Amino acid sequence: MKIKKSKLKNFRIYKDETVIDFDNLTAFVGKNDIGKSSILDALDIFFNEKDAQVKLDKEDISKGSSNNDIEIGVVFEDYPQEIVIDATVHTNLKEEYLLNRDNLLEIHKIFPNGDVKKVKTYIIANHPSNERLKDLLTLKISELKKLAEELGVDLSDEDKRIASVIRKKIRDHFEEEIQLDEVKIPLDKEGAKQIWVQIKNYLPMYALFKSDRQNVDQDTEVQDPMKIAIRKLLRGEEIRTKLEEIKSEVEKEIIEIANDTIEKVNEMNPEIAQELKPKIPEPKWESVFKGITISSDEDIPLNKRGSGVRRLILLNFFRAEAEKKKEERSVPDIIYAFEEPETSQHPDHQKKLINAFLSLSERKDTQIILTTHSPGIANLLPIEGLRFLYKDNDGKVVVEKGTDEVLDKIAKSLGVLPTVDKDRIEQLKLVVCVEGPTDVEFFRRLGKILDDNLKIDFENDKRIVIIPLGGSTLKYWVDNHYLRKLGKPEIHIYDGDKEENRRKAEEINNRGDGSKGFVTNKREIENYVHPKILEDIFRELSPNSLIDRRQSNWIDNWNKLDVPNEVKNKGVPLREKKIKEKITTEGIEKMTLELFKELNAYDEIKQWFKAMKEVIS
Repeated sequence: MKIKKSKLKNFRIYKDETVIDFDNLTAFVGKNDIGKSSILDALDIFFNEKDAQVKLDKEDISKGSSNNDIEIGVVFEDYPQEIVIDATVHTNLKEEYLLNRDNLLEIHKIFPNGDVKKVKTYIIANHPSNERLKDLLTLKISELKKLAEELGVDLSDEDKRIASVIRKKIRDHFEEEIQLDEVKIPLDKEGAKQIWVQIKNYLPMYALFKSDRQNVDQDTEVQDPMKIAIRKLLRGEEIRTKLEEIKSEVEKEIIEIANDTIEKVNEMNPEIAQELKPKIPEPKWESVFKGITISSDEDIPLNKRGSGVRRLILLNFFRAEAEKKKEERSVPDIIYAFEEPETSQHPDHQKKLINAFLSLSERKDTQIILTTHSPGIANLLPIEGLRFLYKDNDGKVVVEKGTDEVLDKIAKSLGVLPTVDKDRIEQLKLVVCVEGPTDVEFFRRLGKILDDNLKIDFENDKRIVIIPLGGSTLKYWVDNHYLRKLGKPEIHIYDGDKEENRRKAEEINNRGDGSKGFVTNKREIENYVHPKILEDIFRELSPNSLIDRRQSNWIDNWNKLDVPNEVKNKGVPLREKKIKEKITTEGIEKMTLELFKELNAYDEIKQWFKAMKEVIS
């Protein structure tokens, strides 16, 4: 399960209900004291309640509010379609009308007077509002059977001990048209309570790392990742099985010893012996590993090291997580929430951390949430994950994503500047626009292997710059908007797989300012790398496995092939994004002019580069 949205009401600065959207990686940016940390704290309270780092109290109630209830809601996607209740019976959340209007699982927790001990939990559901159906989830078994009898529902072939079965039979039998209305269903009553117990097993683990933590080696941010790792391991199926075997063996021995003792008591006092029986508590396996520390070879404790080193231990916990194999799927979903990851870190370490975050966020079982003030951090983050916080004219905090206007606000707020140096701008004659970052890498390498009269050094030739129009980070967005405002001629090269690209290329050719638009003859840039090269760089591919080059029309078929997807389908264990990166870096570097000619690609490539040369010469 992953967070799709959160809803905060009457919590600190969020007096009115504020809805916040989330992605696999979400980064909140904005001025100090605007409410970024409050979002992370609210989620900590929602998931961890009494064990949360942030201790909720009445001071967290919004100032000037007439309502003393703090409400924190979370909307989940990727929720289980079915859950098991009543021993072995599967209950479908949709059939039980436990999803909201968007068919998502929405859970709200209300804390009266900011008291976590008095928490009330609700599901926000698009639920039947008919008089005889609206309270089904709160009825006891006896009440459900009575209602079924009144409605004439035949339960003779059903297990009358299972509430979910009776509820389904009642709904299926109901003769009136079922009217739906979005309501709050309390989860502390009979039927819904059983469902909530099971849903809790699927909730993701939430780990919050505050920027102002002490960074020492005991029960702080060094211990936290160790504790998290232990909790994840202990939930793994293989480990659980082994622990159950140990538990059973120990219980067997303890019960035998206890029974022997009770038998001896019985010989002396039968009356007391009858009152005795062995009681074995559930073992707390996590406490067995309490006290793990990390120290140097010289046994210098971590809390005596510099803040940057202490913080680095935590950062590399994330790096280690990112490098784990994909097949490790026996752990629960986890959400890492990290305040200001740039704290006490060298810029090189920041980049490594963000790369680890990006890798982790692509896993199905992991979600990343950040806050940051650092332009360097924001530059590296995907645009779709950025959220800008500011106050509107009424003083209400707004959390926005997406539009050019919002991205411009983010760039100005963080002081993000174009990465194109001043010398290059002064000498710039041409901007080459391609679709994405992998296309940039392709052309940088392609420019070095062509004939001498066509070669272009995109990295060092200050007369030309190449940018991705579809760049997915703030850095690319800023560069794109900056360079487009300079009024220099542009050459656009678009993939040939979309009809819309032909229209865009035609518009560019009609500008009359020296700009030109090209659409590739092949499907995408990846199709300009010979299949023979791909068989070399992806060891899982055998000769002719991507395309049968023994066929006379193989080049026509290759031109239309979705190459990255086909490579993945042939058993290469990489994400499609990584496959594209590998093709447009390693692949293009192994290409020769002869192979371009064999693909019937060289004349087209010459046309692109001649157009560039004409402008910069």
